[in-house]
Amino acid sequence: MEKLRKFFREVKTEIKKTHWPNKKELWGATGVVLFILLVTGVYFFVLDLVFSGALSALFKLF
Repeated sequence: MEKLRKFFREVKTEIKKTHWPNKKELWGATGVVLFILLVTGVYFFVLDLVFSGALSALFKLF
């Protein structure tokens, strides 16, 4: 039981050390994440189009 109390005391201490972002930092980080998601989504969409087209052309040959 004492180990559990010690654990929660240490958690409380670490939470006090945590830097919580303000609204501006939070919106900036959210924008970066959304941008990266958009770019990777478009990238994989294009790859899917290329590979599906290549496979369709390959199947038509055989």
